[in-house]
Amino acid sequence: MRRLSLILATAFVAATANPPPAMADKKTDAVVAGAILGALIANAARKNGANHRFDYSTDTVFFPPNIPGATCYTRARTCYVRGNYSIWASRRVFG
Repeated sequence: MRRLSLILATAFVAATANPPPAMADKKTDAVVAGAILGALIANAARKNGANHRFDYSTDTVFFPPNIPGATCYTRARTCYVRGNYSIWASRRVFG
């Protein structure tokens, strides 16, 4: 967000540094509009990047017999006891 603000502020300064509207040409207006549009598109693309949440559907699930009600995921190396994350069970199973 800070980068977008900086880009927009720079574009605003560049737009106001141009000659008055009576002397402005269409090429300068197109360059400023393109810079602002490019900044908005770049910001939207950055926000829609990869989702870094863990996908539990591809992980191997097992139920340790010594911890009743526990569900453990191998790749994530986490355990849940009765649906809630348990650091105690995770450390006991995975070390």
